Amino acid sequence: MPMQDRSSLGSPLGFALEPIDRLLQARRGAEALGLIAGLPLAQRRDPRIGARAAYAHALLGQAAEALRVAGAVRPGLDRDPVGLGLIGNALVLCQQAAAAHEAFSRAGALAPGDMDLLFNLATTARFVGRQDEAQAAYDRIIAAAPQTWAAWRNRSELRTQTAASNHIAQMERALRDLRPPWPGEVQLCYALGKECEDLGLYDQAFSYFQRGGAVRRGHMRYDLEDDIQTLSLIGQHFDAAYCAPARSRTEGAGPIFVLGLPRTGSTLLERMLGRRPDIQPLGELQMFAGALVSTTRRLARTPIAGKADLIRASAAVDPLEIGAKYLESVTSLRDARPYFIDKLPINYLYAGAIARALPTATIIHVQRQPRDVCVAIFKTLFDEAYPFSYDLGELGRYHNAYRALMAHWRAALGPRFIEVAYEDLVREPQAALSGVFGALGLRPDADGEADGDAPVMTASASQVRQPVHQKSVSSAERYAGHLGLLLEVLEQPEVRA
Repeated sequence: MPMQDRSSLGSPLGFALEPIDRLLQARRGAEALGLIAGLPLAQRRDPRIGARAAYAHALLGQAAEALRVAGAVRPGLDRDPVGLGLIGNALVLCQQAAAAHEAFSRAGALAPGDMDLLFNLATTARFVGRQDEAQAAYDRIIAAAPQTWAAWRNRSELRTQTAASNHIAQMERALRDLRPPWPGEVQLCYALGKECEDLGLYDQAFSYFQRGGAVRRGHMRYDLEDDIQTLSLIGQHFDAAYCAPARSRTEGAGPIFVLGLPRTGSTLLERMLGRRPDIQPLGELQMFAGALVSTTRRLARTPIAGKADLIRASAAVDPLEIGAKYLESVTSLRDARPYFIDKLPINYLYAGAIARALPTATIIHVQRQPRDVCVAIFKTLFDEAYPFSYDLGELGRYHNAYRALMAHWRAALGPRFIEVAYEDLVREPQAALSGVFGALGLRPDADGEADGDAPVMTASASQVRQPVHQKSVSSAERYAGHLGLLLEVLEQPEVRA
């Protein structure tokens, strides 16, 4: 988040902004909104305060209010790079990539030396497919502020590197000479792994991925057993009896949930479906989990002390209340198209709840050959998400628990749980899509290509802009000599769900 505009320092408004900005930098949106609510009315009406409020609402997942406030105050911020940067951050959190790019572009023009704004501009340029703009911006950042470590990794992912044009030597020098702190080492290792892989240097690539993952895992507090137990508890409480009333979808338009592990092709499927004029892709929304948690806490009859209590209680509340809350939360993001796609991968945890909460929802599980998806996950730096991804043994065990939960949904939801294999999607896209359109009650009129212009705000932002190809099928074979532990674990599936 950009720092406070110096022009307000020392003024009454400046004194009000300082504690709000500290809270927003710590991502404490609720407390920031509390401070804003206590300000005099004249200050609350100031667009600079409104920009902070929009960002705070976005941090809390309150997309409707964030977008309303952002739209109201945006005209008053046209000369304020800090306020525009905050609006851009709020829009990113609300999955509004194009509008965010416009805000960062204007902010960057006002403050061309601000590397934070330039980084955000580069990131959103990548989301909207402006790869050359992103490349130029990352080059500027690395030249001016090489300690902006994420810029190195993001730049490496913009295109397929070649022997004639790559950054491997530059990054190896940076890793050796700049002596980055551990977060920088992680970013550089993943960037080096990606570029070495592009050049077919698979042993070197794996070495960098493994090094980066080990460093990242060593600085995390994560309990794999807790995650495995969570998946088991979900299957126990959202059991076959719970799912039985939802095995058939109620006819009519509604949400389309595309879910599954990351790196399975869910973004590709979303873009293929999104070519139709009656389907609106909304990206990776956090709204269903938010609706489930908030509704459960509001309606639960017993105290909720932890994750196990929340799972138990959420299976006992009226699922239609959860569905109503979810639909309310996405209203501000929708246009007139009757169908919309929610593509958050981890919604695989909630397939049973989704089926009961939203009778017209279509649930599509995208799956991929286990060793391929595990290696693809292992090669990806997810920042705060998917903490099981940095160690091949833990990754294999989590995948087994995930497979057990998917087997449970498959049995409990029956035909409501539609499955698409990544391999089928890239080999015979029209055939793979025909089953999806049949479940939706729509005629299959897509040609199997993806929408190349729509914004993409995932790790696949550059990759999915390429024509559909089969290069990633059986891609784990490149690393066959390094996968002994993973393959051994994958042969011992968890059976707890």
